[in-house]
Amino acid sequence: MDANESLNNFDYEGFMTREFSYSKSKFPDITRLLGHFDKITKLLLECGIQSLKVAKNHQGVSAYHANTRYTIVCNFRLRTINLIKIFNDLVDIKGGEIFDEGTANIIARSLLESYLVYFRLYNGCKGDKEIQNLYFNLYDLSSAMHFLKYGKSFQGIKPEKFDEGTFNLRIKELIKDIKSSNKFGALPQKTRNAIQKIEAGEQDYINFINFNKLIRESPLPTNFVTTYYSYASSFAHSEGFSSSVSQTYFQSRERWKELNQSLKFKLIYMCLAVSSQFYISFIEYDKTQMANEKEQDVWETLSLCNYYLTALNINK
Repeated sequence: MDANESLNNFDYEGFMTREFSYSKSKFPDITRLLGHFDKITKLLLECGIQSLKVAKNHQGVSAYHANTRYTIVCNFRLRTINLIKIFNDLVDIKGGEIFDEGTANIIARSLLESYLVYFRLYNGCKGDKEIQNLYFNLYDLSSAMHFLKYGKSFQGIKPEKFDEGTFNLRIKELIKDIKSSNKFGALPQKTRNAIQKIEAGEQDYINFINFNKLIRESPLPTNFVTTYYSYASSFAHSEGFSSSVSQTYFQSRERWKELNQSLKFKLIYMCLAVSSQFYISFIEYDKTQMANEKEQDVWETLSLCNYYLTALNINK
């Protein structure tokens, strides 16, 4: 069955009417929205698994590039599952229910960052293999350096099985490849300086991604997403801010039900937009093909993604 025939057989209006039935409530049904969030990210993971299978059967496809795509998507899905659980309210000693917005925003922020890392390594390279390889080497260097610092502390890994020499050699090779790239001079001066410090043994980490810059480069609406990213980052970086927000909500106990609805809707709105863009970006990168029995699921998910991305751009 070709794509046009499949699309003709898909009842778009019927599906969208069922999923977005009219309600007099001020806010949409959060359970339905969480179901959409779950559906989109579940199919995203299935696409990741499918792309891994395809890569194994095709020569010339970098196993590392394919495995990295799968790993990023897998982590995105795991965090989604945990975030959905947080949407269940906490109950205080008096039986009142309150939404843990701080923790939810910290996880949602990590979902946004995961998509932006994916965009940096794949779609954002716009087919330039040399710049893509440079960013992959930077990504690999960052990972190797963190593993070198913490590898011995991982549970389940015997200290004698952790070979620092192998990691140090890998780091040296990566730095050599990075500096020899024709695109090295195009990297920000801060990143190039960090490479020099690492090589001299003066620095044991590298930050090569500017998330605010990546938001501007990505398909996501810049002002809306940048504002949210700054807000969510405040929960991760400022315990005082997080405590002040919590205290404000606890002092408004009589309004918890209304506040919970409002906070949840604002957060899920962002999560649906980011996961929708992630799914669209993923299938656009290599025209991911799913099995025939998944066609209905694919069209439904695409319909939801287009709806939420359109809504985001209209209301940004």
